Amino acid sequence: MGRAGLKGALLTAALAAVVCVAGTAKAAELKGAGATFPANLYAEWISEFNRANADVTVSYDAVGSGEGIRRFTRGEVAFGATERPMSEKEVAAVKEGVLHVPTTAGMVVLAYNIPGLTQDLRIGREVLVGILSGRIKTWNDPLIAAANPGVTLPAKDIALVARRDSSGTTFSLTNHLATVSDSWKEVGTTVAWPANAQIVTGSEGVAGRIAITEYAIGYVEYSFAARLKLHTALVENKAGQFVRADAASGAAALASAIDALPQDGRQLIPDPVGETVYPIVSYSWVLLRRENGDKVVADALKRFVGWGLEKGQSHADKLGYIPLPAPVVSRAQAILAELR
Repeated sequence: MGRAGLKGALLTAALAAVVCVAGTAKAAELKGAGATFPANLYAEWISEFNRANADVTVSYDAVGSGEGIRRFTRGEVAFGATERPMSEKEVAAVKEGVLHVPTTAGMVVLAYNIPGLTQDLRIGREVLVGILSGRIKTWNDPLIAAANPGVTLPAKDIALVARRDSSGTTFSLTNHLATVSDSWKEVGTTVAWPANAQIVTGSEGVAGRIAITEYAIGYVEYSFAARLKLHTALVENKAGQFVRADAASGAAALASAIDALPQDGRQLIPDPVGETVYPIVSYSWVLLRRENGDKVVADALKRFVGWGLEKGQSHADKLGYIPLPAPVVSRAQAILAELR
């Protein structure tokens, strides 16, 4: 074989070796589970990310924050998702360590179905606690009427719709209620709702039940109410203003607490300060193991979550979520960089 032929043969062998290595490269499968709160946004992220990254497959099971934390702790999924940060005791149970990466934020709204009501419904702080505790039972209650002058409210029983499953949305709501009222004592991902409440599973379940139940009201992440075109109440904030849930009021709520953002990203904002803020907001976190035994999985997690913190934020507003403020994105990226 001549020199040219030998060179060609060597080049062919080298190319074949590269193809062989590439063909046997390990693909990463990232299974996640947790909060229903960010599920609409995560579905969009996963669809776009999977299309652009053939070597990574991401899936997400929206089972509620509590179940997501359990599956993450047991090592059944590569990442969890929650609006209720893990406690120090829960973190200590994960030997690899835990990172809370804020990936999005949203608003818990009071969606309602009152036939014939064309004006906006305004819900004050005392009324909110009264309805959710079962003390206020009818739509024409004097306390509701006082906040809605000129509005004809029906003499109908309130049909309260609430969550059955262990939910970060429930945690965010009850954390707000306990902050604004001394009479509200129970804070958690599950609580004891009034006996006559309609208890369903998931954010989608709550929104769907409200849509088909006359005189109903319930709490749900804003994007789920928007998808079904449900009416949502103007809720009284700490400044005494009745504020509509929208991109501007949600962003104002996050901005009001930026200076207090902790290094580990676990910030709760149970009652934001400001005249224009929507009062019930929450970050949603992806839970990651600080130390991952599989480098392929670790690298894939960094790519997916990193993509969400950068390109993924552009999907938030159109789906009813609050894009993360730039300082929060920077903090989240720093937390993600700790993953090994």
